[in-house]
Amino acid sequence: MTTYLKDYAHFTNKDEMDEAARRHVIANWNEMNDTDRAVLDLIRRYSVKYGAAHLKHDTMAEVIGKSNVTIRRAIRKLESLDIIERIHYIRPVMNGLGANIYTILPFNDQSTLTTPPTVDEPSDSETEDVVPKSEAFSSKSKNIKSLTLTDTYPAEPTLPPTTLFGRMKELLSTTIGDNSSLARQLFGIYRALSLRMLKFSIHEHQGELFEQLAMQALHISIQATKRKEIRNIPGYFDGSTVN
Repeated sequence: MTTYLKDYAHFTNKDEMDEAARRHVIANWNEMNDTDRAVLDLIRRYSVKYGAAHLKHDTMAEVIGKSNVTIRRAIRKLESLDIIERIHYIRPVMNGLGANIYTILPFNDQSTLTTPPTVDEPSDSETEDVVPKSEAFSSKSKNIKSLTLTDTYPAEPTLPPTTLFGRMKELLSTTIGDNSSLARQLFGIYRALSLRMLKFSIHEHQGELFEQLAMQALHISIQATKRKEIRNIPGYFDGSTVN
């Protein structure tokens, strides 16, 4: 049973956690790379049910398709940015360290902090000449021939997709090229296989697991296309998902 994970959750529901993860990504977009965002999204998806995730480094590496060292580096990055918290878990029976527990931290919006109001200091001179604001602006504007305004605000980053189809489509576009029809075909294979399994009571709560297996099968299929020529990618993906 994994209900013990509720003791480590920082949120009362899934929507609050998703919103915090989204704001973390926006606020730290320039400090994070694709792997950092993928690790955060993996923790978020595994935390949907209980608010925390119990994950091994090897599992994360296999799902994301990166090395164990890269996953550990991404976790340290997310910790340093105060995005996630890592809890070392002691197995009750074996009395030894098991897989770590990961939780997404609430987003601390520094922009909401208030600053103390400023108090106008009284003037030391009572005879100081006062120039009307309109006159002061006018005198300065005489020396300005032209003014070009440039938008210096960076564009808001595009958030990583949260749906399985979106993640599959993004992975395909960054590896073998943009192919929406292939993404739809692969997603259809996943739907057919997962629905066939989810009808059994033993698998009825394993939706997240089947999504992970689908992404893992897609990674395997893409890696195979780089090693050798595969004429039927959907068929290879189908076989990788079943195995």
